[in-house]
Amino acid sequence: MNMNRIVLSCLLLLAAMSTASAQTLNFNTYIDSIRCRNASFLAQQLNVDISKAEVQAAHATDDPALSVEYGNNSDWNIEMGQSVSAEISKAIAPGKLAARVAVAKQQLTVSQAESADYWRNLKADASIDFYNALLAKELLSIDSQAYQNMAALAASDSLRFVKGEISELDMLQSRLEQYRAHQELNSKRTDYMNALLVLDQQLGAPAQGTRAVIGSLAVPTEMFSLPQLLEHAFNSRADLVAAEQSVVLVQKEERLALKERRSDVEMALGANYNTQVMNEEAPAPQFVGYTVGLSIPLPVASVNAGVRKAGKLRLQQAELERQSLRNEVHGEVLRAYNVYLASLQKVKSYSEHLMSNANKVLDGKLYAYQRGDTSLLEVLSAQHTYNEIQEEYVTCLYDCMVALAELQRSAGL
Repeated sequence: MNMNRIVLSCLLLLAAMSTASAQTLNFNTYIDSIRCRNASFLAQQLNVDISKAEVQAAHATDDPALSVEYGNNSDWNIEMGQSVSAEISKAIAPGKLAARVAVAKQQLTVSQAESADYWRNLKADASIDFYNALLAKELLSIDSQAYQNMAALAASDSLRFVKGEISELDMLQSRLEQYRAHQELNSKRTDYMNALLVLDQQLGAPAQGTRAVIGSLAVPTEMFSLPQLLEHAFNSRADLVAAEQSVVLVQKEERLALKERRSDVEMALGANYNTQVMNEEAPAPQFVGYTVGLSIPLPVASVNAGVRKAGKLRLQQAELERQSLRNEVHGEVLRAYNVYLASLQKVKSYSEHLMSNANKVLDGKLYAYQRGDTSLLEVLSAQHTYNEIQEEYVTCLYDCMVALAELQRSAGL
């Protein structure tokens, strides 16, 4: 039922996207679409379906065998008669069927956990790709405004040069700065387009042609408790769940291996028809005989110490891998938590007051330059400083959002 709801939601989402404009993309639609359309994730999901099919296959038993035999006791020579017999036999494997089903069901549980872990990593990577597109959009906006400022300054200086208010060198310098700003703008536009192509590739539609992303970089408001993050990671992180279920799988595979080494019990039911014996020395009437057979193997050498030892070693290996993964998870959560706190602290140093001051300095330098009270180099320096502060600020916001995505990835949120 849950899978049906997922499929239905995917169909509705795809229908909505087909009717809406595909030129813009927001975060929620993007993530939901990846779950329904990302080729690598859909391929991973097939492992779950394969495991379900293997559970069904594990319930199958061996077919019975039918044997037919014809006998002729020199009937043509000494008339000892003929016989026809038929037998149906069936091998019975005590405990094997239940063990096979148990292994298949446990493999299904592991496959489901591995699929959930694949989605955990894919969602984090896809989120970072979206944040990268938002960063590229913000940097493009900053350079676009800077280019407009340089273009306006160059146009103004051209008029001022004609009027004789500034030198030719200042006019040429303004044009050079406009050219440089235009080149930076083209570079940022290319970065933005490439970031959008990455999103389309994640969606499994490289030719979709997303033209813009909706949203903006912002300071995350989520606050976390480190003990709660660790507890959630140890209890719910999908790769840990898969590792723990793998230990159980090894145990069930060991039990199955021991049972598979044992020979099957075989039951047989047969009937034979004998014709009349016409031999004068040993005549006999025709008759029908019945046989019932039971073959029970003697467990003399079916299970040896090597099989048991190999099973114990595999179990020990799985438990060590689980413990190693728990240690890795603990370290990942701690590192991601520290990076997240540091990124929040760093972004606090960029305030509206700082941005406003940088803008005021730029406006003041432009005004003074128009009045002839300052040099062009001071204006350009103020413009570069303002651009750098803006770029550093949006980069810090990007780092915060990436740190949040990595923290959620490490904790399995």
